[in-house]
Amino acid sequence: MGSRLFARANAWRQTGREQMTNKRAFLAVQGGLSFLLASGGAAAANRPVAPWPPPAGQLRLIVDSDTANEIDDQYALSLVLGSPDRFRLEGIIAAHFGDTGGASGIDKSYQEIQQVLEKAGMLGRFPVKRGSNPLAYRDQKIRAEGVDFIIEKAHSATPENPIWLVLIGPATDAAAALLKDPGIADRIVIFWHGRTEWPVRCWNFNAYNDILAARLLFELPCRFVLFDAGTYLRMDPEESARRFGSLGVLGAYLQEIRHRKPGFMSPNKGLFDLGDVAGLADPSAVRWEKTNAPGVLQDLRYDFTRNNGEIVRIYYVENELAFHLLENALRRIRDSYGRQ
Repeated sequence: MGSRLFARANAWRQTGREQMTNKRAFLAVQGGLSFLLASGGAAAANRPVAPWPPPAGQLRLIVDSDTANEIDDQYALSLVLGSPDRFRLEGIIAAHFGDTGGASGIDKSYQEIQQVLEKAGMLGRFPVKRGSNPLAYRDQKIRAEGVDFIIEKAHSATPENPIWLVLIGPATDAAAALLKDPGIADRIVIFWHGRTEWPVRCWNFNAYNDILAARLLFELPCRFVLFDAGTYLRMDPEESARRFGSLGVLGAYLQEIRHRKPGFMSPNKGLFDLGDVAGLADPSAVRWEKTNAPGVLQDLRYDFTRNNGEIVRIYYVENELAFHLLENALRRIRDSYGRQ
């Protein structure tokens, strides 16, 4: 399946775009950053390749989520929690969501994560950590328990059995962890919900809430999967009530939160982040390509004159399969909750 999709995606990718490999020099900074921010050619050579499609069996997972910003994060977390055969959840990190959340955004995400865990009957079962505020400088001192948690777990992983760091919010905590400890680069796979305006701009709520962090994911030699799809992952509230609302306490909660804002009740409301987890749960749900990582300029325009090494870009997710996976996950949680 993967090879056929790769051939199709590769043919699509090669049209209408020129890829170049011009060298680019970065200013060396203290510690390990002189290695990370070397020339563009060196970045291309040093970037470890993300394993895609992911291997069968259980994946070690950390979910980094701006859960209080929207409602799609809760759907994504529910799929993770209800898929224990596929995901070994190491922990969850509460992320900021820019000016929308303000200074208390991380704490709001933290509380919403706890709410989801409670509705799933799993409160206290997984570590929940607070992430970092947006990055201001490449060489800033980073003090955040969530960042330290990523580094700690990465050191317990191996290149053959890495940590999958699923970012369904800003890129902040992944970039911060790589800046703080470059040695973890081949022990984690960064899976970021970009949903960008490829190939024009790396433009999305998650990107402009921390522009520096978004740029760094494309620059640093890390194993990187860009989830660039999900805009059309939508479900009418009547259908979600019918399919999810009756599936236990958590299913009812997913329907309840659609009433928080009028826009959440729109039939066009996207459940964007669900697609990321669906693709990891069942890679046949997505279409993907391998491409060179471009540079990202300060205004978030892509710069294809720069080659920062090979990344995986997912550009399509199958709606119905994603929703089917969530239904099954909610049933498993409901049945487990009843036994508790």
